Parts: sequence; C-alpha cells; structure tokens
Amino acid sequence: MFLLLALAVSAGSASAQCDISGNINAARNSDPNGPAWVYTMTVTWDNDVKYALSHFDLLIDGVSGACSLADLVGVLSWDDPIGTSDGEGGCTVSYYGDLSDIGDPSIPGVTGLLLKFEPYPGCEPGNTGTGVFVFYSDLAPVPVDEDILSMVDKYALMYCFGHLSGMFPGLDCNPVADEAVSFGAVKGLYR
Repeated sequence: MFLLLALAVSAGSASAQCDISGNINAARNSDPNGPAWVYTMTVTWDNDVKYALSHFDLLIDGVSGACSLADLVGVLSWDDPIGTSDGEGGCTVSYYGDLSDIGDPSIPGVTGLLLKFEPYPGCEPGNTGTGVFVFYSDLAPVPVDEDILSMVDKYALMYCFGHLSGMFPGLDCNPVADEAVSFGAVKGLYR
C-alpha cells in the first residue's frame, strides 16, 4: 500500500529523469561498548538536471504501518554526522540524521516514518553523487523488504523515488519481511 502511494506520488512529481538507490550492509560492531550491529548504507543519486540534491529520505514505514516513532527511537542510533558524500568542487558534504513520524512536508504525499539525511551548510551536494551513511542497532539484520523500505531524493521543487536493498534491523513492529523477522526471532531463542 505504501509503495503504491509512493509510486502514484512519484508519477506526478516532475518530468526530469532522476535515480536514487541505496544498499545497506550489516556487520558486527567491533566496539564492545556500542550497539551490537553497524549498518552502513551506500547511496547514489543522479538528478539528470542542473539541480543539486537538497536532501534524501529513507522511508521506513507508511502512516498506516505497524511501527511508531517510539519503536525506532530506542533501537536506532547514529553519530553526528551520520555520513558524508562527495560535493560540488571536490569538497566533502556532511549530513545529519533526523528521525520523523510526520513524513517529509517538503515532498507531497510522503508521510509516515522516515530517516531524513540533511546536508550541513557549507559544502553542497551535486546533482550526482555517492554517499556513505552509518547507523547502529542492537537488533540483528534481516533482508530489506523492497515493497516497504525505499528512498526519496529531493532536489529543487522536484523529487523521485528509488529502491533500497540489503539489510535492516529486525524491528518488532515489522516494516521488513515477515519471514525474516519470524525466522530471526526463532533463531535467536537457540543462541
């Protein structure tokens, strides 16, 4: 349902071509004092126009989904900055993360839970780029459900939706595949 809304919204967004995609890898945290898992998300975008990336969102769950902001606040964390990307003129752009349950008011129809990646002032991202972003969780990774988790790229007054692959923390509220969470929960009982 959330994906259908996203596709319907993106169809009316703009005539320019745009692409954003991401992949999340998970690894055990080498810091014994930190959360158990490190999630590293690599994002690429190409706005195919002169307009640079304004910000992007990781869409976690729709407004009618099972997850709440409280479900995420206690299980996701990140350093500041949350990540970096290449910028215009060869500089490095630093980003801060903002977890929201009201969607992204700057993009029509984007509601629900999301993690927004906003550049700090100074170095600006270009109309194409690659970034690496890191967040942490004690929850073990499960495969991303590409029908639920996705990405949106905001540039000028335009936006486009893209896909996400890889792993994401296995939340009890379940914005990821049922089979992955159920199997992970059962497997965890026998460790």
